[in-house]
Amino acid sequence: MHRLVAYAQNGVQRFAVDRSELLIGSGEDCDIQLPYAGVGRQHARLRAIGDEVEIEDLGSRKGVVVNGQRVRQARLQVLDEIRLGSIALLLEDVVAEDNPDDVQVVVDEPTGEPVIDPPRMLEHLARISQWVLADSSSATTLESLMIGLLRDFGGGVLFLFQGETESRGIKFVVATDERWLGSGDEMLRQVGDHQAGDHQAGEHQAGEHQRSDQQVGEHHVSEQHSGDPQGSDYQGDGESSEVVALPAELTGEPAWMAYRSIRALDRPYLFVMALPRFVGDEWSPLAALRTLGDQLILGLVHHVGQFEPILFGRREQMGLTLAPGLIAGESKSMRRTLTQLQAAIDPPVHVLLRGEPGVSKELLAHSLHLSSARREGPFVTASCAGAKPNQIEASLFGAEIAGKHGPLTREGKLLLADGGTLYLEDVEHLPLELQDRLVRFIRSGELEPTESLSSTRVDVRLVAACRAPLEAQVARDKLRIDLAYRLAQFTVDVPALRERRADLPLLIQAAVNRCCHQTSKRIQGITVKAMEALTVYDYPGNLPELENIVRRLVYLCSSGQPIDDSMLPEEVRLGKIQGLRPETTSELNLDRLVAGCERAAIREALRRTNGNKSAASRQLGLSRNGLAMKINRLGLSESDGAG
Repeated sequence: MHRLVAYAQNGVQRFAVDRSELLIGSGEDCDIQLPYAGVGRQHARLRAIGDEVEIEDLGSRKGVVVNGQRVRQARLQVLDEIRLGSIALLLEDVVAEDNPDDVQVVVDEPTGEPVIDPPRMLEHLARISQWVLADSSSATTLESLMIGLLRDFGGGVLFLFQGETESRGIKFVVATDERWLGSGDEMLRQVGDHQAGDHQAGEHQAGEHQRSDQQVGEHHVSEQHSGDPQGSDYQGDGESSEVVALPAELTGEPAWMAYRSIRALDRPYLFVMALPRFVGDEWSPLAALRTLGDQLILGLVHHVGQFEPILFGRREQMGLTLAPGLIAGESKSMRRTLTQLQAAIDPPVHVLLRGEPGVSKELLAHSLHLSSARREGPFVTASCAGAKPNQIEASLFGAEIAGKHGPLTREGKLLLADGGTLYLEDVEHLPLELQDRLVRFIRSGELEPTESLSSTRVDVRLVAACRAPLEAQVARDKLRIDLAYRLAQFTVDVPALRERRADLPLLIQAAVNRCCHQTSKRIQGITVKAMEALTVYDYPGNLPELENIVRRLVYLCSSGQPIDDSMLPEEVRLGKIQGLRPETTSELNLDRLVAGCERAAIREALRRTNGNKSAASRQLGLSRNGLAMKINRLGLSESDGAG
């Protein structure tokens, strides 16, 4: 069985070549739909004849390019690269899944005592294998699978690092507690200490063998040096090793840790898992974790090594069809939003999305449209701000103006959205003189263009978006109360990025990979310190700010090197302490400002370490007594920052 892998700006999609003929293009009637720049409406045709696959250009403007050569028709081989406009595709030969619909979605439940055992571990490995082989209709994501596995271990964190020892970057990270997302430095330090101890033990053992061989004869010395001089336990960076388990710490708590050095496609990787509640007395999961590390690399690097992998989210999640470009993640706040959105699919009510600018409200509205019975109808967007009232009125309701040969009618967006969904952005800024017309339309469903005497019956669902509760605008007499109630028949709160901290590694990595794909630059991940700073920052500008920061970092980073913390903007390096910058009108009392800065840093360190003062003092570069003195001097309580 063959499949096409499409590397697009918003992620990776996989399409099974399961029919003798498939139409590829940007049109909705295509079997493989690629709605991207440079892809024609009906761009190419793919034919599968037995084990052979052919592609034919259907007269597209950009053409079909196979392995760098523009072709009219070509027979494809496995791993051939095909370019359609801005999209790169890869032909693969895969083993068909027995039943891809049986993939189970892991439910987000609180972590508890470990329940993992060999049969459950095999079930997890089977699900991850299905994810590796899944096409674009996959029902799950790697993040949810890994969180489910960690929860069965009682909670923990998993890192996949890429690069040599001195320049390792984070390729993938997932944790059941967001406090552990910043523990990469701690993990690397403990692995390094353990490897250094094994190295010294190996050299000592080799020296003992060498002295013994000198007493027996040169023949035995020669035989000893033809093997591994460092002992069987020590593994260098240039080869894959067995999984090693050791007692460790995770943000100050004792934890069971396992790690393995892996080399794949001439790239070094380090797989690390830390589990604070797992003991490992009854059975050893080391053999299973070895397979898990191989599966991670196989899935993320896509076992080809020619492209920068893009972390993709599933198109369908919690009963919703997600709009292209929307990365939902696994944080509790976003899952709560998706649950609310799912409940709004079927009821014939208007929906209000409430959240800050840049939190993907439009993509969520589009997802609601794609999931509803109106999916075949149009999805139209309109802004209620940024223009004169008469321009907004004509844009929404349409207008009829006198022409030379009779009246000319301009169709409004309410009419254009007939049978579908209209997304109203910044509805709280709709001019007062237009609110009465919108209320009448919602009540009657009759649309009357400006300066027209005729009306048209229109069936449209409104999905409105606002930045703040509409009640505040009603209280200031900026919004009619009846309009507010009609628009907010079902309200969904969309979280800001600072409330989705568990999703930040996924969003950051996806943005890095998307920018690398656009610029054709290959970088070696993100260093631990840079990732920690990026996950602590609050992103007041939300997703647009995150994407701008990542784009700048990719431009600054040299090819083949990881993104380092020295490249980060000043506001990201300062993290939450940036919020303490004094206002221009505030009192410039240095003692007060310094005390406030220290108080914020100590609270943050205690939060990250769950109130463990020893671990917090190490993060702050203080002794434990020094930290205790500052806590007393600043009037902080024992519980500050905990949890």
